Amino acid sequence: MLRATSLFESSLIRIERVDHPPEADHIDPKEEVSLQYSINMMERGSFSIRDRARLMHVTAEQLFLTIPGRIHAYVHDEHDHAPTDVCVAVCFTDAARDDVAGLVDTLRDRPPVVPVTNRTAYVRNRLIARLAANVDDPLAQDVTAIELLEAALEIRETHRYRPAQLDWYARRIDAARRRLDDDFASDHTLSALSRDAGMSAFHFARVFRELTGTPPHRYLLRRRLAAAAGHLREGRSVTDTCFAAGFHSLSHFIHAFRRQFGVSPSRLDQTR
Repeated sequence: MLRATSLFESSLIRIERVDHPPEADHIDPKEEVSLQYSINMMERGSFSIRDRARLMHVTAEQLFLTIPGRIHAYVHDEHDHAPTDVCVAVCFTDAARDDVAGLVDTLRDRPPVVPVTNRTAYVRNRLIARLAANVDDPLAQDVTAIELLEAALEIRETHRYRPAQLDWYARRIDAARRRLDDDFASDHTLSALSRDAGMSAFHFARVFRELTGTPPHRYLLRRRLAAAAGHLREGRSVTDTCFAAGFHSLSHFIHAFRRQFGVSPSRLDQTR
């Protein structure tokens, strides 16, 4: 028997803590059919998943994903009638189903268990910290859930950071992200960002890309373009928006905006 406790819910995701009620005997079903897309993180304990002919052990060092219609079985020790494993499940709602399907359906022929990487550990910790602090920010939590899914699908071998090392990096990368988010219109250099983070420029650039999934310059560009779209919808002119968002060239702004949104800034300006 499983118990699911709701931790967060938005139009796109539902986050639950899943455990086993101590007062109820547990018997593993021979097989189960997944009903939803989800990405799951172990909070405590471990168990195994039987998928086709594979038996995969799941601990805090792995994530496991579910896909609607996929048949598998959860396996605990045969003598364990009161399992103590606890996991946090990020479940995607029907509103996100089509978008998630485009990402996850490539996993149908691959094992549902994937190793935790530096990036997934970083994103996972951000999501869990926001839950623990009871931060009411659906936008941020939705974005973090999508980041976690995308990171989990990047199947590549990386050298894992120690927990204390990951925490050290995460605090500095988070500070750099806040700086870029809050002061997007100013000029930023890799030298200055890396110096404030206490790293060399090359090391900072690599760690930023590994943990956030995008290089610092692209992160800043996306932030500026998002701000620009907001300015245009408020009625500001294309030229004013260009410079207010931190661009120094009108032609570069128009090209970047069209590539990001599929329309020119003047077209978005006219649709307000």
